[in-house]
Amino acid sequence: MQDNFAPGRAPLSRRRRSALCDTRATLPRALLLLCSALALLPLIPRASAPLASQLDVLRVVMIGGGPDLENNQVAIESNVRYLGRLLPAGTARTTLFADGDPNHATVLYDLDPPSRQDGEQIVNLLLDDDDSADSSRYRKPQLGGKLDGASSHTAIHRVFGQLSQEEAAAPRPLLLYFTGHGSPDGESYQNNTYDLWGEKQGLSVRELSQELSRLPAGVPVTLVMVQCFSGAFGNLIFEGGRPDGPLASRDLAGFFATVNQRMAAGCTSAVNEADYHDFTSYFFAALTGRDRVGRQVTGADYDGDGRVSMEEAYCYTLIHDASIDVPVCTSDVFVRRFAPLKDRAVFATPYSRVHDWADPAQAAALDALSASLHLTGEDRLQRAYDRMLSGQEDPQETPRTLPAMRRFRMLREEGRNLLLSRWPDLRLSDTAAAHAARQQAIAALSREARSGKWQDLLQAADAVQQALMEREKQEIAESHLIRLVRLGKSVVLARWLEEHGDPEIKARFTRLVAAERRSLLPPVDSLAAKS
Repeated sequence: MQDNFAPGRAPLSRRRRSALCDTRATLPRALLLLCSALALLPLIPRASAPLASQLDVLRVVMIGGGPDLENNQVAIESNVRYLGRLLPAGTARTTLFADGDPNHATVLYDLDPPSRQDGEQIVNLLLDDDDSADSSRYRKPQLGGKLDGASSHTAIHRVFGQLSQEEAAAPRPLLLYFTGHGSPDGESYQNNTYDLWGEKQGLSVRELSQELSRLPAGVPVTLVMVQCFSGAFGNLIFEGGRPDGPLASRDLAGFFATVNQRMAAGCTSAVNEADYHDFTSYFFAALTGRDRVGRQVTGADYDGDGRVSMEEAYCYTLIHDASIDVPVCTSDVFVRRFAPLKDRAVFATPYSRVHDWADPAQAAALDALSASLHLTGEDRLQRAYDRMLSGQEDPQETPRTLPAMRRFRMLREEGRNLLLSRWPDLRLSDTAAAHAARQQAIAALSREARSGKWQDLLQAADAVQQALMEREKQEIAESHLIRLVRLGKSVVLARWLEEHGDPEIKARFTRLVAAERRSLLPPVDSLAAKS
């Protein structure tokens, strides 16, 4: 059962999605953001279960990289390296990344942007040149461990074949981690794909379901996917990965950066990891107590048992992830399928009752999200739901952005016509004459800028940048609103299932909740103490 308050948006091109995923946009890239549409949509619940841990025998497969050079940003590489550092010594791991060759310069990263004189900035604005292009570079992958192959259908199929043989005698818990880009399947958003290197068709939900079916039945699987549209892979709890299929018997718990109709944050080419805000950063930092730059992270042990479960790390991420992410987990998908309660009844439930039904991690997330949205009172979920529905307008239609864009475009068009009339050779791309004309224009416009001639254009560009930054803040606030709405709904649906569900369905849900509540990785400090 999918949320009915979450309409989809038209699929975006790969280049456009890449720009949106980069939350550190310069002005030309940021202008692309204005043309994007973010889907507002589906998320979250639980019940209690004992912690289980087999950390010393965990088997890990990490699959990362973009589908091509332009979209293989350094943050994706960083995610693989970060998770690798968190694994206990001796952990059996396989890494598939980009084209699979450690000697190929496939990782896109940005240098610190060079300082520019006003004339160069003005020319770039008038000619629609991307300032960041000059500072973008490629280098060889630095994954912190062995690279075992490409992010491809062939390599993934090979790895699952190896796993099926290795785990036959003594099954070990398996962690599958995917980081990169994702694509929607079209209208349904139920069979979305993880983009693969150099392949037109990515790895779909149903294809991954087929690969998982090759594993011995006793292998428990944890799946973490952080690409755009990744929530569709929650359908792996059903046979064949089909949302209307029977429940799969495999022990599988999944955590995803965003729901099936939304894009996710995190695929930036910026190199400063301290500025990364995405699902990977918060989820694994909560699990292990250290973030990706080594800072201590506390506060995720919501039940006070001395360990952080995956479910607690997930709720920590709901609270703290300062991005457009709307995380989803497999139990969210489960209750939406088997608890047919209408939204009217869900959101009419008093907040205190929902809070009582929630487990400690969920209750903490409900309170924190409410506080961040300045929502109080027994009807706060209903008001959050109403606010969310009323806010589903086009992201372009904001009070400040459109006027700022109109003024900037008008001034840019006027300035461009003047520029090209003075230096017509600028129309000749990649020629010596065009290069000479560009240098002459930069020198002349720098002098003119000092006298104030181009201040209107520069101020208009600054106004657009400021409006886009404010829009980004609004989108993050909207993501927190959707998180609260979905979390409240998941808690209510889980309660309905507990009270009215079929006994077999309830038993299966209890197993799923137990899987989500396992510990996955030990605290980093405990690993350091052993070394």
